[in-house]
Amino acid sequence: MSTRRKTPKVAKKPISASLADFKPAVFQRVAVPPARVHAPGYHWPLLLDDDDDDDDGHGAGEELLKWFEGIEEVREMPWRKRWVDPEGFEGDERGLGEVLARRAYEVWVSEIMLQQTRVSTVIPYFKKWISKWPTVQDLAEANPDEVLSVWKGLGYYSRATRLHQGAQEMINKNHKYCPIPSSAEELQQFPGIGRYTAGAISSIAFGEAEPVLDGNVARVLSRQLGLYVDVKDKKSTDFLWMAADSLVKHVSGFPETKKSAVPGQWNQALMELGSTVCTPRPKCDECPIQKTCRAYSEGDALLRKEQVGVAVPDIEDACSLCEQLDTEDLLVVPEEDDDGAKVVKKRKRETNPASKISHYFTAGTPSTSPNVDIGSDDENAEISGTKKRKAPQLNAGSKYRATYCSLFPKRMPKKKVAEEECVVCIVESSDEDGNSKWVIEQRPAKGLLASLWQFPQATIPASKSSASSRKTAAKIFVSKLDGGHIDMSNTKHIAELDPLVHVFSHLKLTMHVHLFKVCTDTDTAADAPHASTVPPTRKWVATEAMDNETLSTGMRRCWTLANKAR
Repeated sequence: MSTRRKTPKVAKKPISASLADFKPAVFQRVAVPPARVHAPGYHWPLLLDDDDDDDDGHGAGEELLKWFEGIEEVREMPWRKRWVDPEGFEGDERGLGEVLARRAYEVWVSEIMLQQTRVSTVIPYFKKWISKWPTVQDLAEANPDEVLSVWKGLGYYSRATRLHQGAQEMINKNHKYCPIPSSAEELQQFPGIGRYTAGAISSIAFGEAEPVLDGNVARVLSRQLGLYVDVKDKKSTDFLWMAADSLVKHVSGFPETKKSAVPGQWNQALMELGSTVCTPRPKCDECPIQKTCRAYSEGDALLRKEQVGVAVPDIEDACSLCEQLDTEDLLVVPEEDDDGAKVVKKRKRETNPASKISHYFTAGTPSTSPNVDIGSDDENAEISGTKKRKAPQLNAGSKYRATYCSLFPKRMPKKKVAEEECVVCIVESSDEDGNSKWVIEQRPAKGLLASLWQFPQATIPASKSSASSRKTAAKIFVSKLDGGHIDMSNTKHIAELDPLVHVFSHLKLTMHVHLFKVCTDTDTAADAPHASTVPPTRKWVATEAMDNETLSTGMRRCWTLANKAR
């Protein structure tokens, strides 16, 4: 008997009234670039009107679900599992509640871990986490330091703290067999669960017709709707959420069908499409919903030198969402890396006028144009358990359409990262027997690197940073530290080590590591496990126990540097 899942049939259902206001009486086929003259109705999702256009009776929405069904298990993500249908569950109420709670918990953990982190990195952490705390009840009872220790290496540690706090609140507020709410609205009341995470849990685990909108889905929808905007702008984000909500309810047959596997499959399909096909540098020829993509149609019209007659709308009727597509924007291509995309000018060897998209505004038909090298195929990332795919050779037309699509959504210039400098003071206390301990302190429960431990550090003005001023600042800072039973005024400055630079998403931090030493008698050292119990909490840690402490990656680097200098 075949175990292949049956692809859910897309149902034709009315859309929400809010998006219905955008549905045009007459559909505009394409907004020809570069002017892209169009009314707001141009951004009506064509996926909502494309249920039975194919010869086989399948619309683009159902094609997306079929596509996802075929590749769902390729990347071997342990959190991807079959939806649990409450109606078909064989067991009692308690058994169903426990199964749903376990499923929702796994989705929740995976979504939090995947924020700003690659799938290949998350998989081993997810397995370790679930092995240690298999249920939300287990996590709620965990020690905070142990939670941070297991998270160590994933970065953005506040995610782990909020995940732990959320589990504790759920257990305290809800004593049902399934303490995790199925409603996206209720889920957002807990720490660390925003609208996206709530939608993912609600749709994937509970089958609710709730939308998701992360960076990948926003990119897919921006191209599908022909929406040339900064997707982080609130007005644009609100519109994309509205479109995502209408789409998931449409394909799910909501409200007639309250719960099913479709919402979760649909949302995961959009996320997977944005992650593997509709990337910053898209592979349009592999896209299952290419025919409903506004950006692709515009690129095709540009390629064919189409001149579509469109009545220019009155200024009050014109689209107020889209920004103007500048000709200059058509001279750039995205160069993708693991964490996203950056815009770079084409290399000089590619700047022949006939090899640019803008050439199609002024030149003849593109059929005689040479193949264009859009760059390497780095986006074909190696998939866990599979061999790296070799990208098919594309003709010039396919490359131009994909390059045009890569302009969507509008890329905004990156903000300049703030720069700071600090002195990191690594203080060693050694007794008469040669035993060493090191003082560390805990960061605040909120903010950057929340609740992690660090060596005492102080920010210094970058404009006044010199070897002598740093040494003076470090000595004064250490002398005033509360070392518990150990008098920190007797510390001796040993050396300043080479600086370390650690880059966060919003901050470039230069750390100047200073070594200090203070000698104590054996009895004093033994009495000083805790240096301070008032914020910031400090403690002395034996050398052999340092590896077990939840230090940030930057502090680990400082510790490694100090060990080499000993």
